[in-house]
Amino acid sequence: MVAPYSAFRSTASNVTRSGPFFNLTVTVKRPWSCVLLKRFSAVANFYIFNRITILWKKFKSTATGKTFIIAGKKKPLFHQLKGFQPTATMAAVVTKGSLQRYVALFLVFAPVRYASSSVTHYSIPEEMKEGSVVANLAADLGLDVTTLTKRRMRVEVIANKKYLDVNKETGELYVLEKIDREHICTTKSSASCYLRLEVTLDNPVRIFNMEVEILDMNDNAPQFRRDVIHLDISEATPKGERFSLSNAVDRDVGTNALKTYHLSESEYFNIEVQTGREGSKFADLILKKVLDREKQAVHNLILTAVDGGTPARSSTASVIVRVLDTNDNAPTFDKASLTVKILENSPIGSLVVHLNATDLDEGSNSDITYSYSLYTSEKTQETFSLNPTTGEITVKGMLNYEDFRIYDMEVIATDKGANSLSGQCTIKILVEDMNDNHPEISIKSFQSPVSESIELDTVIAVVSVNDKDSGDNGVVDLHIPENMPFKLRESSDNYYELVVSEPLDREKVPEYEITFTVTDRGSPPLSDNETMTLELLDVNDNVPQFPQSFYTIRVLENNAPGALLSSLSAFDPDLHENQYLVYFIIEKEIANTSMSMLFSINPENGNLYALKTFDYEIEREFLFHIEARDSGSPPLSSNVSVHIIIVDQNDNAPVIVSPWRAHGSVVEEKIPRSTDKGSLVAKVIALDTDSVHNSRITYQFLQVTDASLFSLDQYNGEIRTMRMFSYKDSRHHRLVVVAKDNGEPALSATVTIKLLTVETDVKAHSDMTEMPLEYDIFSDINLYLVIGLGSVSFLLLITILVTIVLKCQTPKASKAAPPSRNSVISERNSTIADSTLVSNDAYWYSLFLAETRKGKLVVRQPVPKGSRYIVSSIPRGTGLSETSDSAASTLQLLDVNDNVPQFPQSFYTIRVLENNAPGALLSSLSAFDPDLHENQYLVYFIIEKEIANTSMSMLFSINPENGNLYALKTFDYEIEREFLFHIEARDSGSPPLSSNVSVHIIIVDQNDNAPVIVSPWRAHGSVVEEKIPRSTDKGSLVAKVIALDTDSVHNSRITYQFLQVTDASLFSLDQYNGEIRTMRMFSYKDSRHHRLVVVAKDNGEPALSATVTIKLLTVETDVKAHSDMTEMPLEYDIFSDINLYLVIGLGSVSFLLLITILVTIVLKCQTPKASKAAPPSRNSVISERNSTIADSTLVSNDAYWYSLFLAETRKGKLVVRQPVPKGSRYIVSSIPRGTGLSETSDSAASTLQVGILWILRPKSFFYC
Repeated sequence: MVAPYSAFRSTASNVTRSGPFFNLTVTVKRPWSCVLLKRFSAVANFYIFNRITILWKKFKSTATGKTFIIAGKKKPLFHQLKGFQPTATMAAVVTKGSLQRYVALFLVFAPVRYASSSVTHYSIPEEMKEGSVVANLAADLGLDVTTLTKRRMRVEVIANKKYLDVNKETGELYVLEKIDREHICTTKSSASCYLRLEVTLDNPVRIFNMEVEILDMNDNAPQFRRDVIHLDISEATPKGERFSLSNAVDRDVGTNALKTYHLSESEYFNIEVQTGREGSKFADLILKKVLDREKQAVHNLILTAVDGGTPARSSTASVIVRVLDTNDNAPTFDKASLTVKILENSPIGSLVVHLNATDLDEGSNSDITYSYSLYTSEKTQETFSLNPTTGEITVKGMLNYEDFRIYDMEVIATDKGANSLSGQCTIKILVEDMNDNHPEISIKSFQSPVSESIELDTVIAVVSVNDKDSGDNGVVDLHIPENMPFKLRESSDNYYELVVSEPLDREKVPEYEITFTVTDRGSPPLSDNETMTLELLDVNDNVPQFPQSFYTIRVLENNAPGALLSSLSAFDPDLHENQYLVYFIIEKEIANTSMSMLFSINPENGNLYALKTFDYEIEREFLFHIEARDSGSPPLSSNVSVHIIIVDQNDNAPVIVSPWRAHGSVVEEKIPRSTDKGSLVAKVIALDTDSVHNSRITYQFLQVTDASLFSLDQYNGEIRTMRMFSYKDSRHHRLVVVAKDNGEPALSATVTIKLLTVETDVKAHSDMTEMPLEYDIFSDINLYLVIGLGSVSFLLLITILVTIVLKCQTPKASKAAPPSRNSVISERNSTIADSTLVSNDAYWYSLFLAETRKGKLVVRQPVPKGSRYIVSSIPRGTGLSETSDSAASTLQLLDVNDNVPQFPQSFYTIRVLENNAPGALLSSLSAFDPDLHENQYLVYFIIEKEIANTSMSMLFSINPENGNLYALKTFDYEIEREFLFHIEARDSGSPPLSSNVSVHIIIVDQNDNAPVIVSPWRAHGSVVEEKIPRSTDKGSLVAKVIALDTDSVHNSRITYQFLQVTDASLFSLDQYNGEIRTMRMFSYKDSRHHRLVVVAKDNGEPALSATVTIKLLTVETDVKAHSDMTEMPLEYDIFSDINLYLVIGLGSVSFLLLITILVTIVLKCQTPKASKAAPPSRNSVISERNSTIADSTLVSNDAYWYSLFLAETRKGKLVVRQPVPKGSRYIVSSIPRGTGLSETSDSAASTLQVGILWILRPKSFFYC
């Protein structure tokens, strides 16, 4: 819409002046045309910005309209503006759409003589390249090209970017920046798009208005708002129905804008293009054929938008049409009628037929429900069940061919659509006859469990069978599974017995599942079965079996005691007690040491442990047997040989045995200086007791005086001269030789040889021959005796040193000393220095003493606990008077921790049965403390003591509160027989007091070890083979069985007897010594082979035993009888001279050590006497009368006397209370103790002379 020019008519007021400033006011009468004022402001600023300094500008609303005010300088110019009226050259084109975005206005604002009223128009296409020439302004405007620069020709683009500029040299208008029409003119309200320019020149000022029309190019393709358009259309929609599609947008205008749409080829759809009010194009989708979802559920179409440019541009969008289902298909069955056959007596739930109806619809329209029609009888519905969801027909009631043979039914399938549809199916079910009576089994008798040693043909079960059918259907056969050690035996009509046909073995088959199957002869045959479980009871008929027959165990020497060596577990296939195995080490003594002292086996799991640390140099191997015995009755056992091999470690350094060092580690040798080259100077011999590999010794010089003079053979240790001695060589030579073994790490020993060269004719060592040693001084027993002598000597020296240190230590005062008789037990707050304590009871004086100077009450002798005494005080005077004032106070005695805990016994002996349960209570060792409160609370401890590197706290535990003593482990009499330790009871006083008691634990033996056969030796099993001549006389010794039992004396008494003997008239066995002798001579009728089984039984309860089997073979050769055997003497005397001396020395030193320990104990246990050099304290005794004054009381008339002395009447002692002046004498009288003082009392006077007693205290002494 174009607004008329009259709508913008306005008036401008005169220029007003205020000093050098001016104001220009333009008023627009129409209120809605304020936009023109804004444009006017922009034009005015552009026009006069070089001539006028604008101070401010603003709009103002008045009653007459909108006013635009400009304030500035340079009035002469604005006089020309006075009376300015807009002319017809002010062209304004306004549309409704542009008012909302911007107003394109071009004003030529200048005096009439400076402004051009014409508008120059140009047209250019968009997207021209930069620098392209639009027109020659100088030629078109009639301007002189040469004056353009001088007149400052310039081009301004109004309300837009500067897309165009002028070349002042040529006057050409050219493109400064590429122009996009769609960017400049964003709306399609007008087909034309202009850029308005102002060309301005100075001197004189001229302004030219220009319009450059931007022509559209087809540079934009149509664009859909969405690439994919989804439509849901019901298959019931009639054809001809329209559906709106999303339109495309083309930013171009005119012929380049969107022209039309195209749709991909489709049988069901086409489109119709429509034009909008502003020329926009829309497409409607039209259904030209009725849809069917069952044929095609989704339609994929392509919509193409094409513009009218040349060449044309296009874009596409996908149109996806999803067909919505309607219930237009009825369910249909696979077959309209069915005939089904089923056997009678079919079990309930058996499937008869599975009906299947299909519906081509989807969703709820295809969900089908099955049901009987009204034509189906109630009998049929009671006999058969129809699943409404799956269509399965199953048996619901009992089918009997004789009752009902044919069943007719009609089933309806109905969908779940809004208007449900249905289909029908007719079914005929035929019942077929069959052999429907099963044979029956009845178990009349069945015996279970039975022993695996049951005899053959023993009846285990009795079974009867029958069948209700007749004919062949009633004839039955009974059988059991094959490959079973049983058989059926028909006893009578339809009765069968199950008997044992083969021997039974529980270890192979522990139980039998015996299934009795009965089958009739019908067609098809029917059968029934009954399964019974026959359990077999175990018999101890299997001996324990070891996985290996021989074990070789390698043990590194210096092993830790108690180390696990191996696990020798056996297996017994029997059950329960017949399977429970107990493991034993078969006793065998090596060097008077039993195997049970060296090794231990866990009787429950067969773990073998080492009980000591082995030394390869002493013990290199052990061969013994482990027996595994079950707990059956009678028990069975087997044994396995164990070979322990001690593996050597390099733990012994070489020992230099030659040259002999009698007095130290240095050997002195003399050799002549005339010794030839290569002569033997000395030979170093070292021995290493390790194994062959570790004991290979090499020799080398560690230090040599002259390396050019001596050589050392590294293998034999020979030191020889490398040259002859010269006059320059020293007379003395020092050779240090090291002998190193081959171990890892290597150990070594050194010897120092001092050589002295002499001029005398000494026979060269090269001529010497080595004499054989008569004996080896370092034999095994010598070495042990030397080591024992050295160890005991070292212990003796340590004991003496410890005794000296203990005796030299100054004893410290005991913190736990009980309060003395003269201890102060009460101190009054009031001072009683001027009063004397009085009591009418003389016994009171024997208990207490009043120190009047200090106001203290002193205890003279022990006071009974809990007693109370009334004490009165009166002023001190010359005597007692009835008028004297007195003050009474109650004296209550507080407990002091002065009593040690006391055990009822000084020594406890506790007997504990071996194999006790860990944690068992052994005894209660409770002590008593007569003190009170915390002084009475006792805590019990075990005083630590180690036995065989085992602390007592690891063997026993004591309850610290009540003294209950517990065992922490199971004790074995054969390993530990007794323990001796101490229990300490400590109270909770401050300081605490304690006492201890000795506890002797004696392990009482139980018969838990079976005898072990040690002779005859069974090298390869439990059977011993012996050969004897057939000419052996009557009473000859055939063999001797020796068994050992590690239990105590009573339990280890062994008796022997025959368990089995081939001929009891031929052999006899001594029950006490185990000797087997012949009872007669052999005859030709006697067998050559004899088998003797001897059992050795101990005396325990119950008795344990071991057996050995001896196989005797009588031969015709002359075998020397055992009775003729004699003992051979020993080849050497172990008590040689040096051994005897070592034994005597070891015994002497051991005796001295024992005497020293006993003396030390006696000295430590004696009660220390009072030191004579102790300084006299205030209460020290300085005089002791020969006569006993226990029944007298010391008396003095002077109260001052009491301040100096204290009389202990119980002991007849006089005690100094405070320092006494030197040279003083005091008369002391004694009278018999009574109830009071009397003049007739006898007294004995003694004079106390005070002398000087030197006190060992620095810079001080006391006088007495």
